[in-house]
Order: sequence, then structure tokens, then C-alpha cells
Amino acid sequence: MIKLARPKDKVKRLLLGLSSFLLLVSGLTRLGRFHWTADILALFPDTYFWLGFVLLLACLWKKTVWGSVIALLVLLLNGFLLLDYMPFKKPDLSLSPDLRLYVHNLYYLNDDLDAALKEIERYDPDIVFLMEYSEAIQEKIEARFTAYPYHLIEPSRFTMGLALFSRIPIENAVVRRFEQTRIPIFELSFKLQDQLLSFVGGHPWPPLGRWGQLHREQMAAITQVASELTHPLIVAGDFNASQWSYALGNLRATTATIDAEKGFGFRKSWRLNPFLKLPIDHVMVSKDLEILNFQHGSHGGSDHDPLIVDIALRKP
Repeated sequence: MIKLARPKDKVKRLLLGLSSFLLLVSGLTRLGRFHWTADILALFPDTYFWLGFVLLLACLWKKTVWGSVIALLVLLLNGFLLLDYMPFKKPDLSLSPDLRLYVHNLYYLNDDLDAALKEIERYDPDIVFLMEYSEAIQEKIEARFTAYPYHLIEPSRFTMGLALFSRIPIENAVVRRFEQTRIPIFELSFKLQDQLLSFVGGHPWPPLGRWGQLHREQMAAITQVASELTHPLIVAGDFNASQWSYALGNLRATTATIDAEKGFGFRKSWRLNPFLKLPIDHVMVSKDLEILNFQHGSHGGSDHDPLIVDIALRKP
């Protein structure tokens, strides 16, 4: 049995301990299958990466071998997750998208709705999917969507409301609710170039305290609805989980979809303050859809950035 020599230097022991702790946390993020708390840890791989980088430099400076090895493992584990989100794709401006999708959690207490509406006008999307569409917001802005003749609207008093406005004809629209999960889930199909396009949108509650298991069940409900639909398929929403969480990984695996943001750069869509931001808003698409561009808009009075996704149907 190999025993690690315990460094005599207090600084070396501290660096070894911090590196080991960071490696443990990085490993725990892979265990979301067993408990929802791991999905909270999975919100921060970029933080773990940069902390591991700093620790690696410090360990190399102090010449602590095991600390350096462990810090390097932290870098590799988290760097592997981030690699897919490096901006190696460039927007294909030579092609016109068949669909521009706009996804935004408006924030139910938004006091600058004019700014939010200006962002929608700026990007001129074909489909607008809005979350936290409260009754107060509905009263203030719904009349301004005259350019969108097709819609599905399910407002609420607080944060559970959803609304979708479309220029593309809606063939079918259903609000799904499961008794045990309570949230509305939008299920729609659109007629796009003589082809049916399926869409699922939802907004599960944040996995905090007593809502942790409820979030897992709500994500399972969204996954179930999406898995029953035909491709092409889009699944969008503020999922209150990162792309590396078990909840999102299970959604992608079950519905055979991919993250539309891959290759367009890693950005965080929600912010509590300038120092705490999280990647919790997402768009997933089936492989028969091509992503031409993926952008973040200005928050428009919300605590979330809107996502703007240009999508093309792949030719058979």
C-alpha cells in the first residue's frame, strides 16, 4: 500500500488539502444520478477550473508534488467539460435561418418591460418564449405582440407563468400539467416549410432546500413530455440547472437532443450580482436541426439574459 508523505511545511499541507477538497467536489458533480444536490455542485465547473489553475501554480511554486498532481487532475476534469463550449463555431451569416427563437425569463417583478420589449424588436424573432409571465406582466405587454398572430399563454400570479408568441402557424398547442409537479409545460407543434416542428418549454423551480427533489421531478416531467414528441424537436427554458447536471444530461439522452450553445462560447445567463452568475437557461435541439448562431441579448430589466438562436432545418 502506497502512503503519501505528509508535507512538513504548513503551506504545503494547506495546498494539498485544498487541492484534494477541490478534486472531491469535482468528482461529486458526476453523482447527480443519485441525489439532486450534486446538480447544484455542477453549476460551477469553470470556477473549479480556475481555482485548480491557481492551486497548480501555487503547488509548483512550493514544489509539492502530490498537490501539483491533484490540482492538475482538477484542471483536466473540469477543462474537459468546458472544452465543448469553446467558441470554435462562427455564426454562418451566409445562410438565412428557417427560424429565429427568442427565449427569456422576464422576471415576474420586472420594472423595465419596455427594455425587454425593445430587445425582442431588436432581434425580430419568429418565436418568442417567455417565462415568469405574471398576470401583471400580461396586462402591461400582451397587447404589444400584434406582429405575432399565434400564441399560447398561461399566466400566473408569480413565477410559474409561460407565454409563447409566434409568426409561424401553430398546428397544435397543449399546456401539460402533472399533479405531483404543478408547473405548466408547453407542448406545441409548428408547420415550418411543410414539416412539423415540435417544441417543449418549461420552467422548473430552483433546487433549493425542500424544492430540491421537486425540481428533479419537474425536470423528469419536462423530459417525459419531450420524449413523446416527434423530431425535429426544440426543448427550451430556464431549467435552473447547468448543462453538466444529471437533469439536463438525462433530458438530452432521453430525447436525443444536443445543447444548442455548444461551440458558440460559454456564457452565464442568470446573475444575482456581478460576482455570482449561473448558466441555467438552455435550448436543446434534435440533430436534424442545425444551429447557425447562438447569442445572449441584453437582460432588459430581468435577472436573466435572453437567448437568441438561429435554426435551420437540415436537408434530407
